[in-house]
Amino acid sequence: MQYWGFDLGDGESTLARVSSEGKNFPEIVEVEGNKVIITVWAIMRDGEVRIGDYAARSAAAAVRSAARFKRRFLNAQSDSAALIRDFSARVFEALRGSGELVGGEKSNSVYVGCPAGWDAEARERYQRIFETIGFPTPHVVSESRAVMVGAIQSNSVRDSVDLRSKTVLVIDIGSSTTDFAYINKGREAEIRTGGEVALGGGVMDEVLLNTCVAKSPKAAALRKVLEESESWRVDCELHARHLKERYYSMSAEDRAREDCAESLLVTYDEPLILDLRMDEDMSRTLTDRPCPQLGGKSFRQVFCAGLREVRDSIGKEQPELLFLTGGVSRMEEIRDWCREVFPDAVIYTDREPEFSVARGLAWCGRIDDELLRFRRDVDELISSNMVETLVSGRLNDLYRTALDYLLDPLLERAVKPVLLDWKNGKIPLLRDMESALQERIKVYLYSEEAKQSLYRPVTDWLLRVSEELEQYTSEICRRYHVPDRSLEISSALTASDFSLLEKLEAKDVLAGDTLTWTAVFVESVISILIAMLCGGSGVVLISEGPAGMLIGFLLSFLVLMVSHAMGKKVLDEKLMTVNLPLPIRRMALSASLPKIEGPSLGLGLGNTPEGGKKPHLLPRISWDRSGDISDRRMQAIRSRIRQNYEKLLSSADNEDLAALNSRMSRDISEQIEKRLKELAEQVEIPL
Repeated sequence: MQYWGFDLGDGESTLARVSSEGKNFPEIVEVEGNKVIITVWAIMRDGEVRIGDYAARSAAAAVRSAARFKRRFLNAQSDSAALIRDFSARVFEALRGSGELVGGEKSNSVYVGCPAGWDAEARERYQRIFETIGFPTPHVVSESRAVMVGAIQSNSVRDSVDLRSKTVLVIDIGSSTTDFAYINKGREAEIRTGGEVALGGGVMDEVLLNTCVAKSPKAAALRKVLEESESWRVDCELHARHLKERYYSMSAEDRAREDCAESLLVTYDEPLILDLRMDEDMSRTLTDRPCPQLGGKSFRQVFCAGLREVRDSIGKEQPELLFLTGGVSRMEEIRDWCREVFPDAVIYTDREPEFSVARGLAWCGRIDDELLRFRRDVDELISSNMVETLVSGRLNDLYRTALDYLLDPLLERAVKPVLLDWKNGKIPLLRDMESALQERIKVYLYSEEAKQSLYRPVTDWLLRVSEELEQYTSEICRRYHVPDRSLEISSALTASDFSLLEKLEAKDVLAGDTLTWTAVFVESVISILIAMLCGGSGVVLISEGPAGMLIGFLLSFLVLMVSHAMGKKVLDEKLMTVNLPLPIRRMALSASLPKIEGPSLGLGLGNTPEGGKKPHLLPRISWDRSGDISDRRMQAIRSRIRQNYEKLLSSADNEDLAALNSRMSRDISEQIEKRLKELAEQVEIPL
């Protein structure tokens, strides 16, 4: 694939080309033997249309010639669009004729530059021009972006400074406009001027020509020629431009030693001599003399006002580097003005400013194509279910981590208060305890405290998932020369405002639809209570007084009969609906071991030597009345919950758990994939 950068300038145009293979440097492509194509169009008396240097040499003899027509493009009433279309078409005809341009859209892509200040409507209209003349896949790109891309890719700049880590102001001084582009840490940012400042080297060409005409003895006659003949005006302006550029490219010693002047023979109604001269006085005239083209202000005034406006628009993060490009950027005066407004910035000028836009445009083509393929590969990774597979494989770790952080708070905030209510008779039945526990657990899981408790462990878990994922994203980044950090999901997952952490609240981690983790707590607590109540051949009933005797006897008999007739499972179900006496409840959850005080009238069921059952006297025992629940009891509940959790997590054929895992994997994966896609869309190569 060949990527072409076409810098159609108001004064000069250039073409650069780079291939999709390797990291080769864009080459400047000649058109009709010239690397710099003068943006001039001319039609001769025989109907032949000429462009570039050939047209410039023929401008005086042409029926009509035109130069600096791009600056009029925003004026819909001008003929600028037609001239741009014809000039550009002939440039690419010349490329096809020379064999430089081979193939169509599948093998070529053309990027055309435009001023940064052009809005979307102007850019679309500009692009349509190149589509109508058959450009292969034309794209319109800001010239300032092209300059920055070229600067970053250029070895000479990259070796001295990392532009991706700096705040940079790109100043592109063209023939008719000066573009400003502010780049903050590798990303182009909006600034109020934005470009399209009607100031360029062409203004100096006009001032130079008009000043030399005014000094001529035949000034009136020369003005008449320039007003009536567009061809002669174009020809004279071109000579003035070449003289100006020759002067500013000379060293101070050469300027002092050599005379920078030229005499033109102008033949219109009569032969006229036009003397053009560039010296120190004329240079000051070009920069400091007010002119009508700039509303009565000087070039320096308008340029410095633009710099100050940009400085004020940027605000606190002022540019650390000024990158100057365009033919006029060679002027030392330009650098001095920049230092006045941005005294702390380092100033860099491109070695070949006339080619910087074209090269940057060609690089933009290759970079954008790589970016397109990069995003396609990221989309394929997302659609491959790889993220969901990684998440699903670590879900049990997430559940265990959540349990580690939430178990003790849940026992203290939810389980213990319900147990105390049951112990003190506020909850009549074990069956009633189920709903009370579920409600208490639900309230806690929805609380801010539970969410904050999970923030760090969930973040750590997400980091482990992201580190696995980054093995795949890093490979994609390396493939397209994108920094690995561009798709660093791990850095995004630690951010406090990352939506996935909002998604993964405690209620989500520990709750499903059909099967709830709450049920594990409820089942564990109830089973522990039943185990505390049931022991050996029946329930150990300990009470005081006649009422205790009766309760003990009746309940012991009931438990015994049920256990023999119905089995353990039914026994448990029956206990769920029995309103147990307070002494039994208190004994089951006693904060300390019972205290034996002597013989009691309490009844229990014991074994006889013959193997039968008979009532017998029990020692008198008192229970703790502190109102608390023993640590031993809470530890038993804690252990049972953990056992039930592990049993649940290890069950391979549990449909409810499978459904919950599927939902969790899907929800978490969607959040990670969304963030991954956002990161991919934010990637700009190299900006």
